Amino acid sequence: MQSRQRANAALVAACGVPNRRQRIVGGNVTRVNEFPWVAALSRRGKFYCGGTLISRHHVLTAAHCVDGLRSQDILVTLGEHDRGVQNESASLERGVADWQRHDNFSIFTFNHDIALIRLDKPVDFGTSVRPACLPVDNTADYTDRVAIVTGWGRVEERKPTSATLRKVAVPIMSMEKCRRAGYPSERITDNMICAGYPQGKRDACQGDSGGPLHVDNKNGSMEVIGIVSWGRGCARPNYPGIYTRVANYLPWLHQRLAGDCLCAPP
Repeated sequence: MQSRQRANAALVAACGVPNRRQRIVGGNVTRVNEFPWVAALSRRGKFYCGGTLISRHHVLTAAHCVDGLRSQDILVTLGEHDRGVQNESASLERGVADWQRHDNFSIFTFNHDIALIRLDKPVDFGTSVRPACLPVDNTADYTDRVAIVTGWGRVEERKPTSATLRKVAVPIMSMEKCRRAGYPSERITDNMICAGYPQGKRDACQGDSGGPLHVDNKNGSMEVIGIVSWGRGCARPNYPGIYTRVANYLPWLHQRLAGDCLCAPP
């Protein structure tokens, strides 16, 4: 399918800069291209997972989003907002040249739930499509910070996926508190981040898998610290959402980016 994005050969130098002015304080539909790095993954024409553009050639996602699939089964859409409306945003589509999931990923425990997709053609950055920033400090503690999760997943546990990209603010829990929540404590590894409210209230849901969990930086950019991974139901009390801790995989990612340039924060 022909790209609907206007040609733009100039690359945007800064990563992680959202198209918004105010801080997010709750769940809502995003503005069009508010988070220009969010990707939608489709299989046989049907949306099923999210992802994050991190370079001109690469999209970060969850290992369970590509597990068992062939590269030719997956279509990546960037710059999308409302999946039910054509030409609303300057979206573009890319095929998948190949993907690599973490060798130690377990579908039974969801530990090491991370994968890197290589697009079949590079992406030119512009207003509607640009990359996210990866974490800089692999020792950072995000406990008690408010993070933003985005996706087209279900708006409630038993409802269909959303046609429009949505965002929700969730507080990041300490590992100690998470291991005292409803999950078996051994399921929560140091490769994971827990985020959510003790009473439920807001959460990621089915269909959000593979999408980004971000935090704001002081310089006005956002960095992707987590990948939507797993959880019990959606927004259930005492069952926070579980995300892959991206900072733990920076060496793994850089090794597989094959020298592809990562844009720097502003």
